[in-house]
Amino acid sequence: MREGTGGMKYIDDMMVHFKKNHALHMKLYGEGNDQRLTGIHETSSFKDFSYGPGNRAASFRIPTSTAAANGKGYIEDRRPASNIDPYIVGSVILSSGCLNGAGTEPMVEHYDKWTKFIAEQGTAIEKA
Repeated sequence: MREGTGGMKYIDDMMVHFKKNHALHMKLYGEGNDQRLTGIHETSSFKDFSYGPGNRAASFRIPTSTAAANGKGYIEDRRPASNIDPYIVGSVILSSGCLNGAGTEPMVEHYDKWTKFIAEQGTAIEKA
């Protein structure tokens, strides 16, 4: 994408994988995100995946400069909230965007077990 050798087709193909995994991503993209992503006020819908050039109300915004340069540039996932775990979110973005979703399920299952453990331990884990 930085070189633009795959053109906009590369980005369109990548978006297919993000759309397929939208519900999984939303599960990890921050508590209360369903209240923030209403589909109004330049936010995307929590339930529906969308993308487009210059579209600030889309799940993924493709800068107009990237679209004008036939895919050379960057894209912006506008869905993650500020209260995410950056490690798991970065991993699922990489998995969906570059690895066609490979390895996502076991990683998320492990993360779910970890968060359940933390919730059960409460503040005791913070004092350890």
